[in-house]
Amino acid sequence: MPRKETLRHLSGLYAATDDPWNHRTSPYEAAKYAATLDAIGPGPFDNALEIGCGNGTLLARLAPRCRRLTGIDCVRAAALAARAAVAGLPHVQVLEGSVPEDLPDLVPDLVLLSEVMYFLTHADIHALCGWLRGTRARVVCVNWLGPTDEELDGQSALDTFRQALGQSGTGQAFGKFRIDMFRLDGTMP
Repeated sequence: MPRKETLRHLSGLYAATDDPWNHRTSPYEAAKYAATLDAIGPGPFDNALEIGCGNGTLLARLAPRCRRLTGIDCVRAAALAARAAVAGLPHVQVLEGSVPEDLPDLVPDLVLLSEVMYFLTHADIHALCGWLRGTRARVVCVNWLGPTDEELDGQSALDTFRQALGQSGTGQAFGKFRIDMFRLDGTMP
């Protein structure tokens, strides 16, 4: 679960607007989403999970590749915006909750973490990886490479994730962000 001050900060951002990072209009976000979806592949995925789905912009773009898709976010206003973004998609649900405490009772074949890992603590990432080891999922991690105001930055969060998962995965940098993929089904990414 994000630290209390992080949760307050994120809640404050979403209180001011339902799109605090301009997910719907930013060229950076559009390029990141295109690269993310390219890395994920066409699917179909039977049961996908986006952790930290924010206002649902990427969740809505991922939905056509999934038979069932769940998004989860710890900020109530973000979860409400995400529900609105996918309102016409009956195979998509959005939960309000913190990771790893409120992970849903499902066994996903795809897990997406897009620019959220640095909001977690080292202990949270270790607990999340423990949960992930019980799946046979393709895990896609997108991380901002710049500084954050959090305990972790994107690279240190990714390093913690790799160590906790016990896999190095495969990855590629795209300027200000990187995408890494991990396969828990024993196949190569």
